[in-house]
Amino acid sequence: MEKKITPTSKTQKRNEMIKSAFDIFYKNGFHATGVDTIIDGTGISKRTLYKHFLSKEGLIIATLNYYHETRYKEIAGYIEKAVVENPVDKVLMIFDLLIKLVDAGNVNGCFAMNAKTEYAHKAAEIEAVCDLHINKLEMLVEKYLFEANITDSKAIATQVIMLFEGSILRSKAIQSSAPIKLAKKAAKVICSQS
Repeated sequence: MEKKITPTSKTQKRNEMIKSAFDIFYKNGFHATGVDTIIDGTGISKRTLYKHFLSKEGLIIATLNYYHETRYKEIAGYIEKAVVENPVDKVLMIFDLLIKLVDAGNVNGCFAMNAKTEYAHKAAEIEAVCDLHINKLEMLVEKYLFEANITDSKAIATQVIMLFEGSILRSKAIQSSAPIKLAKKAAKVICSQS
């Protein structure tokens, strides 16, 4: 009997490939990970990989979209579920979540920032997806700063995200959440002076 492939199973297989490739890229980096490594890690054929993703870059974009969807949802949910009334305190919670992640052993940094660094000025489509992730985070921060009646909430949100990004890089380098705690203090000062 011939096995029927349903659209659901195709989507499921595609999602499994994305999640496996995501783990491999996150651990090893993008340039250091060849297609053969992905194939070995996912157990699929090269033909199947290229059927779902036209190129390695297409797969990278899919993993970046996966990261953005899951991480952004995690950050927004973390803030929304908190019983914190002050919108500035909600903004500062992005640092709290980051501290928890690093303290739990996630010291690989931000997947989108890693890709942006590796592909800077080399792959516009990859950079665009990375920028989307950071821009959405900045918009989330700006939303809460606006609710707090912070003057020039857009510029302050940019500064907070710069501290956030810098603390991610530094915490990755030293494998400690200490830089994130310092960045949170600096962000609190910036927000309180506005």
